[in-house]
Amino acid sequence: MIGIGIGLIIASILLVGTKINYEMSKGNIEIKARGYGMRFPDEMPIIIKDVKK
Repeated sequence: MIGIGIGLIIASILLVGTKINYEMSKGNIEIKARGYGMRFPDEMPIIIKDVKK
């Protein structure tokens, strides 16, 4: 348990100095997400299962 406590203290000291950049515009976020394979629902074909006639 002491090892976990020491590890948490060291990690928190190291992470205090980090800066997180949240300054992306919505357009940049969409471009990056599309690079990862994101698609909007209206761009995908609709497959309806269990259609009763």
